[in-house]
Amino acid sequence: MVKLVAYTEFKDALEQAAAVEEALLPNELEMLHSLIAKYGEPLDLDPFDVTALEVILRNVEVRKGYRIDVKKDPARVIDLPRVKE
Repeated sequence: MVKLVAYTEFKDALEQAAAVEEALLPNELEMLHSLIAKYGEPLDLDPFDVTALEVILRNVEVRKGYRIDVKKDPARVIDLPRVKE
């Protein structure tokens, strides 16, 4: 049986994320669209999906304090030295 209260709260969080869609990074935007498509109808929530949406919303809040333009700024690259075994 679907837990409708949890589903409704999740849908509200999806709407919050959709409202700030222009501030999302490409991978966050892809995940958001995937979640919207997956939860069009009431389903039991996957804990991974709930956590992913919470992380997306948290990241948007964190980025508000920084001047990061996701459309213009280059993606961060971590280039670690390779070690031969």
